[in-house]
Amino acid sequence: MTPGCLFQNLATWDPAPLRNQLRKGGFHLEALETLGMPERWLRSSIRRAALLGHAPEGTPINTLIRLFTLGDEIDGQAALHALGDTIHGLLGIGFLVAGGGLVSSRYQLIPVADGWMAADFHRRQGEDAADYVMGIGPSSILLNSLAPRLDGKALELASGIGWLSGNLVKAGMRVVATDLNPRALDLGRFSARLNGIDGIDFRQGDGFASVAGETFDLIVSNPPYVQSPGGNMTFRESTEGDPICARLLREIPDHLAPDGIAIVLLNWSHATDDDWQDVPLSWVPEKGTRRWLFQSDCSSPADYAWTWINGDLRFKDEAAAVDEMHRWLEYYRQTGVKRISGGFMLIQKCEPGGEWTHCESRSPDNIHVAAGPDIMRVVNNRTWLLTGPNLLDSSFSVPEGVRAEARMSLAAGGWTRETIRLISPARLSYDGQIDENILRLLAIVSEGKTPSDMVREIQAKPEFAAMEDLPERITGLVRDLVEQGMLVPVLARK
Repeated sequence: MTPGCLFQNLATWDPAPLRNQLRKGGFHLEALETLGMPERWLRSSIRRAALLGHAPEGTPINTLIRLFTLGDEIDGQAALHALGDTIHGLLGIGFLVAGGGLVSSRYQLIPVADGWMAADFHRRQGEDAADYVMGIGPSSILLNSLAPRLDGKALELASGIGWLSGNLVKAGMRVVATDLNPRALDLGRFSARLNGIDGIDFRQGDGFASVAGETFDLIVSNPPYVQSPGGNMTFRESTEGDPICARLLREIPDHLAPDGIAIVLLNWSHATDDDWQDVPLSWVPEKGTRRWLFQSDCSSPADYAWTWINGDLRFKDEAAAVDEMHRWLEYYRQTGVKRISGGFMLIQKCEPGGEWTHCESRSPDNIHVAAGPDIMRVVNNRTWLLTGPNLLDSSFSVPEGVRAEARMSLAAGGWTRETIRLISPARLSYDGQIDENILRLLAIVSEGKTPSDMVREIQAKPEFAAMEDLPERITGLVRDLVEQGMLVPVLARK
């Protein structure tokens, strides 16, 4: 299969009339959410009654949902009423097909914030199609959130339909999008043209093969990381014995520009609950890199296998699901896999002597849609700490959006505060319990003072005047908050 095989004359097709017609018919995100259809419904397999119950029969929105979300065959006159003259262009490029008075779409059209993305209908997965192209899943949304918007050139590896690549272009970056599956790239090209996005260089290839010798300021990837005994689903499974995450992470430093950053979603296998860091860190050379490994979940082999098998249309039949579970669990038994973790790895290229490694394990619940600034604060702050600043006499700012939440309980004597939770703006760099001292420290530095002022404030109280290690304690608090991006250095004074 070669790129460009899905659509004919795509370069000469004018997408503007279709954009206007879809908006006129109400098939766009804002209108659909107003009707009561959450965005997640439009990105997932949902029962048709949940969708059509909001769209009266015979209306353009009913027709468009049936055509582009559910994949129904539509009466030709109804399709013409909903799409107008744009139907001819879609038939001409091969997005729609007609016959016997009926019209159907070959591909799903997914409304997103600024337009639409094309992908395969979910049912095609059940047809065991090796080149099945998924839409926008939870992992795609997570990576989009994590990716900082930087200046320069970006590479999206395993880009699929290129939704994130389009968002990076909108942020002003020059983007190369690569994928092993040419069908995904064709759908990405269609989506980019439909949305009026120029500047994505789509290339077909495995890993870094199509960008040999090139470097990038940002590399992002949501590769086929599923830890399985191998399968034919290109979008999620590598072949048995090919840990694609390991291969990509080993090669990434060679393709990063100085101070360039890479963020890769990954799953990996390990033996115990305590050795989860070892395998991913072994994939990235320590010299010349800064590494942040974030573990977001850890599962038993049985739980992990069922998570993937349960949602796979190929195994809706109970007997088929049992056979597939046996296959996965036997693979884990033979390879000695006891635990399987998921998360992300951040890599920044640096000069020798500027390295650091940070590992953390927690569930990043409800990450904001733009967590890139949280990411960059952690990276920049940890690098700044390598300079050995005098933390007590340094000036800091508190990022806008930091908040503290208190949990109260009602007892006989009235309300009592149980805990205080400090949360970073995007809920990624920090989300944990703190005490009054940290609240006071944040308040002091936000007033333009330094941590030394807090030391003097506490020492002025008679009960703390003799506390000789108070400066060291406050220094420790400051270091922790800087490491987590909750304090940002403004001016370091020696």
